[in-house]
Amino acid sequence: MALSLLLEPSTARGCPVPPNVPHIVSNSLPDWEDNIALSLGKADEFFTGTSYPRFNIHPFIDQLTTIILHALDPGRTKHCVLFPTAVLAEECRSFIELHCPSSSYEVHCTTEICNPPPGHQVFAVLFSAERQNVLKFYCFHGSGLSPRLAELCLLRRAGDFRPTLGLPSAESYFSEYYRKHSPLSSAADAKTAIRCRFAGMLEDGQNIRGVPGASPDDVYLYASGMQAIWQSHELLAATVGSKDGLEPRKVAHVNLLYFDSYKFLELSNCAGYHFFSNDTIDELETLLATGTPERSSVLALYTDFPGNPPSSQLRSCEAWGAFREIQLPYRLSSLTKLFSGNCNVLGGAMMLNPASRFYPQFKAHMDARYEDSFFDSDALVLEMNSREYLDRTAITNQNAEKLADMLFARSVLGGAKGSIIQAVHYPKYRMRENFERCWNPLAMKAGLTATGYGYLVSVVFTSLEATKTFYSALQCAKSATLGSVFTLVTAFSALAWPADQMQQIKDRGVEYSLIRISVGIEDISSILKCVSDALLVAEERVQMVEASESN
Repeated sequence: MALSLLLEPSTARGCPVPPNVPHIVSNSLPDWEDNIALSLGKADEFFTGTSYPRFNIHPFIDQLTTIILHALDPGRTKHCVLFPTAVLAEECRSFIELHCPSSSYEVHCTTEICNPPPGHQVFAVLFSAERQNVLKFYCFHGSGLSPRLAELCLLRRAGDFRPTLGLPSAESYFSEYYRKHSPLSSAADAKTAIRCRFAGMLEDGQNIRGVPGASPDDVYLYASGMQAIWQSHELLAATVGSKDGLEPRKVAHVNLLYFDSYKFLELSNCAGYHFFSNDTIDELETLLATGTPERSSVLALYTDFPGNPPSSQLRSCEAWGAFREIQLPYRLSSLTKLFSGNCNVLGGAMMLNPASRFYPQFKAHMDARYEDSFFDSDALVLEMNSREYLDRTAITNQNAEKLADMLFARSVLGGAKGSIIQAVHYPKYRMRENFERCWNPLAMKAGLTATGYGYLVSVVFTSLEATKTFYSALQCAKSATLGSVFTLVTAFSALAWPADQMQQIKDRGVEYSLIRISVGIEDISSILKCVSDALLVAEERVQMVEASESN
């Protein structure tokens, strides 16, 4: 029987959402200005307790870092970031060497200091450069030390050697979930199960991914979705991108991608990228025609499916898409989103396509270079979380479609006159035929009772005043992430890009007056009422402003 979840009001700024769930990766952003502060890198000023590990240093990691600095740099002349393997620490060192040439840097194996569980290590990179400059690597590479590993190190140093997965004890939907689901006996088994689910492999051996020959052996797990994206770029650069010794090629981005993808491609050691939209596909085709079978004109094509929320049309493999509903031949994905659902663990995956002519090169490279840095405890938690992935996919699909229907009917594009809602970005209402063409007919075999349009609904308002008022009036969780069992709302454009970049991004189809709703599994009537109540507050505010201006 499915567990019930109530729609909860937003909490104070920076507090974990929901409270009392260890390792939760969302923090409350109740007001519009909180999103702007986060986009400017001010999370450390107001985030409390646990947090999204890529965006700022998790408290457990911060405590462990202090211990290491006390042992290695008692004068505190350097900063420090931690990694689970020597290879990742060396990649950070190389980043510092390239981007902070005046900085000193050291790499230390700190396993003896940290006392991690058997089979695990901890490496510290000490540096004198500005901390924020090096944290770019920490954020974009997505490969830092797991907070669960840091927690175990702290416990073991204090003499507590009992294993812990950092699960909730306070009575809630989440504690009930882990009473219902117990962890597997080994992390290796958990990782195998995750790879099978990601590859679309059913227990009876059938594969419903929709990719001929897809196998769990072609799925590679990472500590975060961003690490999977970074490693895919490294894979391409080291194989098809380096065999001719010529100048490195740019990648091509078709429509707007997740914003951190641009940030790491803009680093000086990357060749950069071309940007194309639905309106400039002809220019992309012209560029592609300049290549040859031996050397293509671009290193790769990256796109999201069905597109990032600001896009005014369906744009194309989304990090938070329901992959068992959609047929996609290549895939990079965050597993932090709906695949996990419980919002308390990071993970990512990359799957090679055995039908690709590049598969032999890619497979040989991955078999020789892949390093499993996905922490065992995280894998055990993620495997438990993903057992109800299909159930929550079906419920969030249904809830999102009902919410989108209500919002579209009240929008200007939906025919409502004088509405404060301009448009609703949802595949059902944006190039629907393109999305439905990608539906996976094998999804029913996986247990989905019906295919759907995903759980993300984005709303564009007619004014910034309406947008801000609606956002602040919402009585539900508001945060920077998405894809949880509970409904989460984000001021996407304000969060993703600083104000000084908005004109550039506006030219790429981003509307600033946009709110993204990641729809959860709560009772749909409570979700509809929450949104309707906030719309009423926003409508009254706009009317009051208009009346004041007319006087």
